[in-house]
Amino acid sequence: MEHYVVTYDIADDKRRMKVFKTLKDYGTHVQESVFEVVLTTEDYVALRHKLLRRIHRDEDSVIFYRQCRACENDVERLGRKVELVGIGDIVL
Repeated sequence: MEHYVVTYDIADDKRRMKVFKTLKDYGTHVQESVFEVVLTTEDYVALRHKLLRRIHRDEDSVIFYRQCRACENDVERLGRKVELVGIGDIVL
């Protein structure tokens, strides 16, 4: 399992909502256009494929920031508490 911070900048509202809904199936919405996800290799490949089908490459961007194992527990959060979807949690 790998931890990622996923950010996106989508030019069109309809595509933005599709990207949001897709990411919501895989992780936790933590800020505007930012998700935290924990993915297996297979889930990463599937999510990447789904997002590529939903964006326009010349107008939109999605960025995956992989967190190394040494760094994933060294995250400082300020402000409101966000309940993260963890390993083994089921997102409905």
